[in-house]
Amino acid sequence: MEKTQKWYTKPFVEEVIYFCALFVLIMLPELMKSISQADFIKTLLFFSLVYGQAIFHRYFLFSLFLNKKYLLYGIAAVIFTLLGAGILLAADYWWIDPTYYLTDEDTLLDHYVSHLVLCVISTAAILSILLVRTYSHEVQKRNEAQLMLSEIQIKYLHAQLNPHFVFNMFNNLYGVSLTDPTRTPDLILQLSNLMRYQLENSKKDTVTLEEELAFISNYIALEKERVGQRCVITYTIEDPEDLAPHYVIAPLLLITLVENAFKHSLTIQHPWFVSLAVTIEKQVIHLKVANSLGDQLLQNNSTGIGLINIRQRLELLYHNRFTLETTQDQNTYTTNLIIHLN
Repeated sequence: MEKTQKWYTKPFVEEVIYFCALFVLIMLPELMKSISQADFIKTLLFFSLVYGQAIFHRYFLFSLFLNKKYLLYGIAAVIFTLLGAGILLAADYWWIDPTYYLTDEDTLLDHYVSHLVLCVISTAAILSILLVRTYSHEVQKRNEAQLMLSEIQIKYLHAQLNPHFVFNMFNNLYGVSLTDPTRTPDLILQLSNLMRYQLENSKKDTVTLEEELAFISNYIALEKERVGQRCVITYTIEDPEDLAPHYVIAPLLLITLVENAFKHSLTIQHPWFVSLAVTIEKQVIHLKVANSLGDQLLQNNSTGIGLINIRQRLELLYHNRFTLETTQDQNTYTTNLIIHLN
């Protein structure tokens, strides 16, 4: 449903209010004196004519400029402004205040120039209102379009993430079913809890940091069941001020780094390790993930969707409020993610 535009925000009403304010401002010194009713009416009529020529220019001529017919607009604007100043002078001279010109010493050319300047100023004032309003509307539309695009991109990335996560989970389940089939029912229950969290929260904009960290803990517990003694897993959370329940974060954002750590540390030649450390301070979460380097053959089978996905989501959701860095030496691959939360 479209929002109803308030009457006082409509363009025509804004312009009338502007000219009324201008009229009062110019007439204020005279209004503070005891001017006659006739003089007040004459001034009001004069300002009405000035306003009328500016409105004619705004509605009938300026459309040429907006349609990029610049030469035609320039010619029409010059002709109309010169003609408008002449009409304004004639109305003032013959109808509004003829007695003024009988006693004034300036020539008609002087009066014409002053009326011309007044026409130019009044037209510029009206057009400036239009241009400012048009620019603000364009900026608003551009921002709305950017927000819609960002939302679409985030949903698209989420859609990519969901099957990626499920794929990894079923890989885990398959691995356990081969090594120890008796544990499969319990793992299916754990997996269902993880998938329930994913289904319930994937469409939300945010979840509490406490919920997201609990989800990661459950995922790590499932991984421990799968890899057993072959992998040394450590997971620590430092939250001395108990801030996790009070901060929010985009759902299923951190889990991608955790998944990658387990997947890329996989080896069949020697024991491996995965270390995860979460530190929560004032409006900042720091996730450090370190894992041993897996077999090169297994590394080449990776699609790399996860890390690309999380970087794109971070750029859309947190803009310049995050840093994501990865380093690698002979034995360890380390990822550091810092997010400044609201």
